[in-house]
Amino acid sequence: MYLTRSARLLASCAVVTVVAAAPSAGRTQTPPPQIVIGATVAQRQEAARALIPLLKDVRTHAQPGVTTKPGTVPDSPFAGTQTTLFAFTLSKRSVPVDQRVVRAMNQLLDWNIGASGHDDLAQLFDKWLIELEARSTGAMRLSGGGLCDVNCVVKRMTTLDETWGSSPRNRADERDELLLDALKVAVLEKE
Repeated sequence: MYLTRSARLLASCAVVTVVAAAPSAGRTQTPPPQIVIGATVAQRQEAARALIPLLKDVRTHAQPGVTTKPGTVPDSPFAGTQTTLFAFTLSKRSVPVDQRVVRAMNQLLDWNIGASGHDDLAQLFDKWLIELEARSTGAMRLSGGGLCDVNCVVKRMTTLDETWGSSPRNRADERDELLLDALKVAVLEKE
């Protein structure tokens, strides 16, 4: 499912609270608004520990070139059983992924969650989480639900049920594409 930029913004505004400092009379500059996700630090760290490992599979989709996966073929109509010794599927990513996104993905995978001195990675994760929340809230509303909080996002991303499609075989690929798309927006939208 793809949401327009304004729909993503509207959905993320419902999930994100923006807090801005009040301007003072003696100041010429006001600090930029601070984004506060509706979750505690512990909930965000727990979400990071659950969501970031999913990027390992996403990274394989983001690499250029050909990938191979085990494949299947139907049973033989003559023997009624499997007669193929080897089956594999070749695929090639048709849309190249920006190297900044791949770099950000690798940084998140190498991130020691909760360690001090990595505020830039924590901010990147928060932006990615906001994008995932917006997409999850959109999916929840389409199915008759309401807003999707951090726990809902983690559950949706880690549970490959029928909301990801009717074919169990393609559900992981659908989720990986959504994770990659949300990361692209989180990394590239700041420009």
